[in-house]
Amino acid sequence: MKDPRAFDFDGDYGEEYKELASRVIPGYDEFFVATLALLQERLDKEARLLVVGCGTGRELEVFAPSTRDWRFDCIDPSRSMIEYSRQVAQRLGVYSRVRFHNCYAHELDLDYRFDAATVINVMHFLLDDGSKDVLIQSVAQRVKQGGTIVLFDLHGDPSKAYFKLFYRAWIRYMDLRGYTGKKKDRLLKRLEAGIAYVGEDRIMEICQTAGLKLIRPYWGGLLYTGWIFERL
Repeated sequence: MKDPRAFDFDGDYGEEYKELASRVIPGYDEFFVATLALLQERLDKEARLLVVGCGTGRELEVFAPSTRDWRFDCIDPSRSMIEYSRQVAQRLGVYSRVRFHNCYAHELDLDYRFDAATVINVMHFLLDDGSKDVLIQSVAQRVKQGGTIVLFDLHGDPSKAYFKLFYRAWIRYMDLRGYTGKKKDRLLKRLEAGIAYVGEDRIMEICQTAGLKLIRPYWGGLLYTGWIFERL
């Protein structure tokens, strides 16, 4: 049984996360710029965006300076991650356009329907015991009909032949990026203990059941993929 507690965002993992993500996720920094370009094509000049799992505030760093009439609701169950994002908003001078919620997606009041939502590096931390379904359903319920949802996640089916190849290549990628030593060892132990991998077919099933129509997968690197959906 996988243990999501292997990833403590209020502990040392949270402190390492910003460096880790940029070093071990292929194309991580460019992904946010590509996502912003897509969202700007899909959304009006004035829009309200739900950021699920706001973490270290990467969406705010990339999106907010170029979208002066967008407002953001950032949610995260980790107090430390909320504080990181607050600091980003203050540093960028966009704090007045951001609301912060220290909660899970299903706990957010249904008092507003968002134009779009991002769910980036969140779902793979949840067990496939209904928790992944609840996450996507909760996000879909809070997005307007015709709205946009971006999902980016670590995934794969360990029972398939490709998985071992891509997993080993990912470990080699970490070495090539200079993410080695004790930090890498800790990460690999956490991945083994805490990630409940599912294949893309399962992810699509979860999203379709929640009322999302796939527009297209638009980003990929090893075991990571980004998809853009429309809320039906």
